[in-house]
Amino acid sequence: MSRLALLLALALAPAQLAAQASPLAGEWSVTLATGMRNENGIETPIMQTGALSITAQGDSLVAIMKMQPPEGAPARPPSRMAAKVGMPAVFVLTSQATLNVNGERMVRTSVSTFTLTATGDVLTGTLSRTIEGIDFPSTPQPVTGSRVKQ
Repeated sequence: MSRLALLLALALAPAQLAAQASPLAGEWSVTLATGMRNENGIETPIMQTGALSITAQGDSLVAIMKMQPPEGAPARPPSRMAAKVGMPAVFVLTSQATLNVNGERMVRTSVSTFTLTATGDVLTGTLSRTIEGIDFPSTPQPVTGSRVKQ
């Protein structure tokens, strides 16, 4: 092996080992709030379940989220997001949100920030959202999950 190749391999090894060793890597069954319902000033989270697949790629974690659609609603396409290896891992997802405000339907850009930690086969964290054009404080909502046994 040439000296340059050896130095390059040694330089990249820590990031690759960190990603491979991430306790977040794997398949997860998750539960999280995918929206909020506001009726007469009372906010209630809309809870859904889904599958979260996290893989290590270099010094990053790449996640694919597939949510189960609510009854009678079409399936959403899978969402892809990435984070740097670390605990907690912070994934940011930009998507389109459909809102119904006082009977008026509108589409806005939504930024969802997932802050996730894994301890063994248990996933915990929070989900915070901001929605373009909507000025309200978003209380982080819990994200929970369990590792899917293969």
